[in-house]
Amino acid sequence: MNAVALQRQLQYRLAQLGGAGSLGLLLLLLAALGWFTLIRAGEKELAGSRLKLEALKQQVESKNSLPVSSALNREEQLQVFYEGFPTGNKVPDALKRIYRASDKYKLTLDTGEYTWVQTGTERLGRYRISLPVKGTFTQVLGFMDTVLQENATLALENVIFKRDKVDDAGVDAKLVFVAYVDTQP
Repeated sequence: MNAVALQRQLQYRLAQLGGAGSLGLLLLLLAALGWFTLIRAGEKELAGSRLKLEALKQQVESKNSLPVSSALNREEQLQVFYEGFPTGNKVPDALKRIYRASDKYKLTLDTGEYTWVQTGTERLGRYRISLPVKGTFTQVLGFMDTVLQENATLALENVIFKRDKVDDAGVDAKLVFVAYVDTQP
């Protein structure tokens, strides 16, 4: 059958159905299309849920592999605790991760203040890292979040946000991080 004959046949069949039949056929086609669309969306959501489930299973397995702290005496518990902190010579690595995060969020770190703080006979020493940054609020928050996630022994001590006008998109922020290090490796 050629295209013209097929078109005439289709017009004839639609004319036989009438207005209500044509509307019913259209609704049937839309329902079928919607059903396939919803099924595909559900399959994607199911796949995402399976990935999350696998990630949670891995977290549980890694937590179960940690030593039970109640089986350790006090000195052993302290030793395990201090082993989690880097030595002072690893601070440049933390700074590299901070600068990589600033590049990721397109923030410029022009000047910074770095101070070594250790009081008394404490085993943990602290590097105080004070960084002025300029950018949007979203950029600064993303930067802080990335820095803290990539540096487990880094803490955010202080944050100051300043904006000249209420409707300004950019903010000036002063971030003070503290890097904890083991002084007795």
